[in-house]
Amino acid sequence: MYLGLAFIGIIGVFYYNTFSWLVGSWINNEYYSHGFLVPIISGYLIWSMRKELYATEKKQSQAGLVLFVGGILLQGVGAVFTIRFLSGISLLLTISGVILYLFGWAFMKKISFPIILLGLMVPLPFVDIIAPPIQTVSAVAASNMANLFGIPVQRDGLVLAAPAGSFEVGLPCSGLRSIISLLTIGAIYAFILEGSMLMKGIIVLSSVPLALTGNIFRITSVLAFANKYGQEAAMNYFHDFSSLLLFIVALSGLFLVGRCFGRLRFKTIF
Repeated sequence: MYLGLAFIGIIGVFYYNTFSWLVGSWINNEYYSHGFLVPIISGYLIWSMRKELYATEKKQSQAGLVLFVGGILLQGVGAVFTIRFLSGISLLLTISGVILYLFGWAFMKKISFPIILLGLMVPLPFVDIIAPPIQTVSAVAASNMANLFGIPVQRDGLVLAAPAGSFEVGLPCSGLRSIISLLTIGAIYAFILEGSMLMKGIIVLSSVPLALTGNIFRITSVLAFANKYGQEAAMNYFHDFSSLLLFIVALSGLFLVGRCFGRLRFKTIF
């Protein structure tokens, strides 16, 4: 117990700035507003396995100490060059090293998913690079779909010109936020289902096209609503509601993908 407390103290000293950065990102970065929930969910998943973990043989592994020291050194690199993302990954490595050193490989293997899940709380450094291409794909696909449904829309870059007015597909409407959120939900969903790793992987990967498709339908629905009720009504009343509605549709699609694999069954985590 004293050794564990010592490790916690070391982590607190070395990663104080990293914790501050993570919390600040969860508050200010709209793509990672779900960050607060990830450690809570991860902790709950570990707690739900408490009986199984208690019965697991605990055998210290020196490899954990190596991983711990490696994580601290990586934190030093991240601090020197101000690479926040590297510090976030270092934190996960250091925590993994402590667990492995104190409890061993068998214990670590059982909680590997909740630990990996923590990676989804660390903001990616290249979000601003990923968002624009997704933004373009959403604009192109939405304009084509609107025309397919009989709504005359002309696209000029990211601006969609319709009879009701012009709409710009901004970064918040790129769909990246939905992709990140649905990817997190997809990972948790795959974990609580019993089945092969291949099937779990398919469920997780399906989160990306489902979220992107949902966002395209969302933009198209806004155009359709504007075509019928006007631009002002679409932006003031339907725009925000459509975001929630289409995310629910994408979420339903994710559960449907899991349901397609008949031999997948829910684990007991309550």
